Amino acid sequence: MSFIALKGINDVREPTYAQEGRYPLVIIDATMHKKEDSDSESIRCILEVESNDPKVKYSNVFHYIALPNGKDESKDQIKMLMAKRFFHQFGIDCDNGVELEAFVGSRAEGNLGLDTYEAPGKQPVTRNVLKLNPLPHEA
Repeated sequence: MSFIALKGINDVREPTYAQEGRYPLVIIDATMHKKEDSDSESIRCILEVESNDPKVKYSNVFHYIALPNGKDESKDQIKMLMAKRFFHQFGIDCDNGVELEAFVGSRAEGNLGLDTYEAPGKQPVTRNVLKLNPLPHEA
């Protein structure tokens, strides 16, 4: 038999979910995302919950920014509002568009909640979700 060394495997633990509250967040990845069964596109952001305690590792937060598709003006306006809230909260310049490369490393304080998703025939999945701040009146 061949031995495969896996240094540190004994220290690996399942990540924990942050309790509902306000946390420092940093964007560690941002990519375009397209659902297989539709023509809707979004920006998928992976947020790391920063902790001062090296023993605490929270699960990453996946946040999707839905992009307007021109099919329904009222839905497109809601998508634009939610996108603008995210960009404003993380200090991402959004003057008529955004640069995905500018997302990574952007930081913000964010309110996290807990959500349980139950897909038919599958085990329920609990995850943290980002609750976006409303825009200030001058934004």
